[in-house]
Amino acid sequence: MANLELIKKLNLKYNKPTAFTRSTKSFSLNESFNGNIQLAIQNNISSLGSNYTTYFEQGKTAEVVLLFIDVCNFSTRFSNLDGNGISQYFDEYYDLVIPIIYEFGEEIDKIIGDGIICVFGQPFLAKNLNDCISIADKCAKKIIVETKKRDKFKSKIAFHFGKINYFKNKSIFYNELTIVGKPLTELFRLESISENEKINYFVNSDYYDNWNDEINQNSLVWTLEKIQSVPLNLKGVDYKYFQTNKYYI
Repeated sequence: MANLELIKKLNLKYNKPTAFTRSTKSFSLNESFNGNIQLAIQNNISSLGSNYTTYFEQGKTAEVVLLFIDVCNFSTRFSNLDGNGISQYFDEYYDLVIPIIYEFGEEIDKIIGDGIICVFGQPFLAKNLNDCISIADKCAKKIIVETKKRDKFKSKIAFHFGKINYFKNKSIFYNELTIVGKPLTELFRLESISENEKINYFVNSDYYDNWNDEINQNSLVWTLEKIQSVPLNLKGVDYKYFQTNKYYI
């Protein structure tokens, strides 16, 4: 999971009202230090509310939707940028994408290079899995639409879901939690085969009764494309097929 202090700073920067912004506690290890770092971190998590304690401290399993959002072909399209240029580019990109993520109640898990991993579900969003899928679908579609309007920000999204846990190593003093569970491994694998300017999903069958069959209901601008076989060399996933959702404007 993202550094807890970073979550708070991003929430404050983009004006997202959350338990993190309401809490007066700091999640910085230096500022939390009181002679017992572990206890200080536990107290600060408790300040977020019982729901956060349940999932972060007690390790309750959460059913969540995960999105991996990244820029199409960033390393090849923008190889001419120096350090300052890259920094400016991503400042602009985050200012476009992160408010959309927050608009739909999602939270940032990690920012990795040109990619953002975010999570819909407990303890950040108190919705069941079906509702989270519906909300994440709206969020993913808006990100594709808005980034497509500015050519340099065109993005692709890997869309996945399942049961995860938030893990905090109790033997070492970390102020962050890690998402653990097969869905996260599968998300990285899906991202590696994701197609540009599309939302990408794993599906269970090549011809019927897939979970996303009605995801474009009443939409005239999104089309689920032909189901494809997962490459044979894609390890760590049980899925045999994936599908893309394309925006046609």
